[in-house]
Amino acid sequence: MKKMTGRLLSISAALLLLTNSVTAFAEQGSANIVSASSVPESAQSAQAGSGGSASEGTTEKKSAPIIMNQGVRQNSYELGLGGATVTMIKGKESGQQLAIVVKSNDGRIIVVDGGFKTNAPYLGEYIKANGGKVAVWLLTHPHVDHVGALDVMLEQQRSGNPKDFAKIDLGEIYYSFAPMDFYKAHEQEYRLPVIQESYDDIAAYDQSKVHYNSPAGTSFDIGNVNVQILNQPYLFDIDTGNNSSICYMLTINGKKILITGDLPYEAAEQLLKDRGAAALKADVVQLAHHGQHGGSFAFYSAVGAKYALWPTPQSLWDKRDEAFTEDQQTYTIALTRHWMNKLSVEQNFVMADGDWTFR
Repeated sequence: MKKMTGRLLSISAALLLLTNSVTAFAEQGSANIVSASSVPESAQSAQAGSGGSASEGTTEKKSAPIIMNQGVRQNSYELGLGGATVTMIKGKESGQQLAIVVKSNDGRIIVVDGGFKTNAPYLGEYIKANGGKVAVWLLTHPHVDHVGALDVMLEQQRSGNPKDFAKIDLGEIYYSFAPMDFYKAHEQEYRLPVIQESYDDIAAYDQSKVHYNSPAGTSFDIGNVNVQILNQPYLFDIDTGNNSSICYMLTINGKKILITGDLPYEAAEQLLKDRGAAALKADVVQLAHHGQHGGSFAFYSAVGAKYALWPTPQSLWDKRDEAFTEDQQTYTIALTRHWMNKLSVEQNFVMADGDWTFR
């Protein structure tokens, strides 16, 4: 991961070691969409601000067996979404990715990003199990761990031999990438082929279904899910791809879920300045850049979420107890988890544990 030079936080320096917390797996559900009918008491009463994953360090109640889907553990948590569900997908990936599937109360599907190319079969089966039709696809930025799965589906459908994705309607696509010339001038060279591929794949898609560069504040409803686009891509010449992340506010049955993509420090501070703290307030926040090198303490303080979604693989989550200082220039998993503790986040839900469905 790239160092963030010149990013100093105005927080007092101190060396801290983090402690594990009391949390638990939710254990009941069906093979496709997990049931939240029985959340263990230990998960419901987890220590506020504990900073552990929702599966970490707790003695579970003996109840229903662990639910698996395509070999992946299915976890569930009740948020009160009025018949809608939000699922953060791990799939069969061992690395970091962002793939979120929202199902509205009337059964319509919203996909956020979609994850790696290798996640396409798992995501495709998930979509088909829930009707096979995507209403809206929301993209944050054109990195392969975010747009790869959609690229595969678009290319396979266009090839005339769609195989796995023949029965999937990919729906409307909302995206606002920075100009390709800007990426070429400032982005890491190894990322450019995937960025160009995403541009080309979307350009070859039915343009009546494509929404490019929607203004900040654009809002629309899918069933009981309101989607608001919070920004257009910021053009920073450092960490260019991640800094161009588009953020979305989902409002479902009065609950607000903030999607941040890979938003780094610079863009997070700019978004806070542009939109103001009130516009960023949320009940749930997806931690930027998989929980490291993303956001800032001021940004997360403004959001004030009770619940944190970590699209974080085991390899990163294992670093949560490493030493850190609050004024260090590299935002590690350990520092981000310390921020969540400090902000009294009640539950941390970690992708490493499997798929998480919120109801």
